[in-house]
Amino acid sequence: MKKVLFSLVALTFVFVLAACPADDPDAPGDIDDPDIDPDDDDVLFVGTMEFSGEFINWGGASAYDIQIQDLINGYSTVSTDKDGEFVINETVIENVDEVEDTMAEEIDPDDPEPKTYTFEIRDDLEFSDGEPITAEDYAFGIKMQAAYSIAQAGHTSPTGGQELVGFDEFRDGETTDFEGVEVVDEHTLELTIAEEELPYFYELAAVSAGPQPKHVYTDDGEYEFLTAEEHDELGDDEDHIGEYIAQYIDNPPVNSGPYTFEHYEDDQFVRLEKNENFIGDFRGETPSIEDVVVRVVPSATDVEHLIQEEVHLLTGMVEADDINRALEEDHLVATNYDRPGFGGLYFHTDFGPTEDPLVRQAISHVVDREQFVETFLEGYAELIDAPLGLGLWMTQESDTIPDELHNYSPDLDEANELLDEAGWGYDSDGNELNEDGWDETGWHGDDYRYNEDGEELYLGWMGTESEFSDILAVYMNEGMEEVGVDFYSTQAGFDVLLDNYYFGYDMPDEERDFHMFNLATSYTPLHDPYLSYHSSTAPFDANPQNYVDSPEDPQFDDFEEQADFDWYDEDAEQPGLTTDELTERMRQLPAEDDEQFLEYWEALMMRLNRTLPVLPLYSNIEYNFHHEDLENVDIRGFWEWQDAIVDFEWADE
Repeated sequence: MKKVLFSLVALTFVFVLAACPADDPDAPGDIDDPDIDPDDDDVLFVGTMEFSGEFINWGGASAYDIQIQDLINGYSTVSTDKDGEFVINETVIENVDEVEDTMAEEIDPDDPEPKTYTFEIRDDLEFSDGEPITAEDYAFGIKMQAAYSIAQAGHTSPTGGQELVGFDEFRDGETTDFEGVEVVDEHTLELTIAEEELPYFYELAAVSAGPQPKHVYTDDGEYEFLTAEEHDELGDDEDHIGEYIAQYIDNPPVNSGPYTFEHYEDDQFVRLEKNENFIGDFRGETPSIEDVVVRVVPSATDVEHLIQEEVHLLTGMVEADDINRALEEDHLVATNYDRPGFGGLYFHTDFGPTEDPLVRQAISHVVDREQFVETFLEGYAELIDAPLGLGLWMTQESDTIPDELHNYSPDLDEANELLDEAGWGYDSDGNELNEDGWDETGWHGDDYRYNEDGEELYLGWMGTESEFSDILAVYMNEGMEEVGVDFYSTQAGFDVLLDNYYFGYDMPDEERDFHMFNLATSYTPLHDPYLSYHSSTAPFDANPQNYVDSPEDPQFDDFEEQADFDWYDEDAEQPGLTTDELTERMRQLPAEDDEQFLEYWEALMMRLNRTLPVLPLYSNIEYNFHHEDLENVDIRGFWEWQDAIVDFEWADE
């Protein structure tokens, strides 16, 4: 869910490459498209990393796919402004006063009722093919991201409209009637938030909906959503609406955003053209740049392509060498901001040794994170100890975080003690390790560690094909040898890494080789940790780590990290709050209660700092560079280039 929340999909972050691929071709791939002239001064060329090719939200898109999704989808009922604040899209909603009156209704937290938002939609909106946009298209857009039929076609996260009445029944295929989504008339849409979801800190986000072309994705009514029972009755040769829509994943034919999708060439580019039917973003702004090519460039040399004017814009740059090189060029203009995200090692917590938080803690004491950050990012980043971002308001306003977090500094003695405590204190013959197995100088055993069942301590790590991974692998391999771990490391393309990360839970254990992955996270304005860490979200793509820390199954049951909070009771059976409980309390706050949200967030950071579903490495200052002839470029942490593009202009000759 990026700046325009076009589908009510519950994304709280998106993954980007932890760093750039370590390829070294001299030039980006040739653009094999007769409609593109690489020398045309009026075409905006934007450099990017490799696409996964998911330009309709299907649950597994990378950040680079989502940039394209943002460009071709518009007219959401709710948008976010440049500072990440949720606002009613007055370009779309004709009767703003009625919506504001609805928003002003008070909710009794002890006795909530379902709450309905009525949106009166402008009657002159059109898709890129000239077809009118109606309330039916908005309702279809929600259902398209929640339907049982969509999940049957491979959508990994059918969570659209999950706060609305009737979501569970619709998603599970019990009915094709989504009760909380009602088309009143051609231009009036009612969305009703379920009482159990109220109050909700991000209430406006719960009623953000964008149109999808129903006439296209139903083949003018030939396909419709089906119940689970109706799916079971389909013949082997019969397809359904999910399969029909899936064919358009990499070539969405009709769009509602500022640009239209024209052509995608795998591993090369996406070409877009200005949507002449687009009447504006939430401010009413439309783009002046007619043609855009988002071009895959070899990131080992991406700065040189920018300097040579083969691309006009590069964003999200983190590597110190590249930043310093670009800063030397007079014809390049730099912008930067504290990143609302971080890079780290993500663990699969449902599989093998990394199920145990003690093992994850031990790994964290093996890697010299501070030296790694200094080597790779050279002052453009900070070492962090929880999954936070320097650009998040909570990080900036907290008096507790990061001071109260445990710092996992390199400590082989501590790592070995933790592995012993976790049950990996045996040799291959089943003998318990004695004091000669390890000491403060490292591992001295003749073999790897084993548990009492004779299982070897094996850990697999997959990194991106990048200098980042090259450097990290050195620290990882050396450290693992010192604590008796049979460690396997490999690097792969970003799409391969995401497949293993997202879908590992669906593989038999004997086919799973990897327990940890290096990734970087960029948070969206909808920073709802429930969607990433609550046990009910596993194993959807928001929580593919299968992380569970619930009252029934706590990662640690002493809650010592919460001793200074008012709710802590050392005499209680459960003295503190699990991740499930903290994330529930955060989302169940009224939207204006920032103070209480911050306190729960601080406790959550302490909990995650201890349970470690992810080992954070850094949060950084991100740099963007653009050619001096490109003007009105205002890119921020929650206002990315695909949002800002409607303001871009070429300088007058």
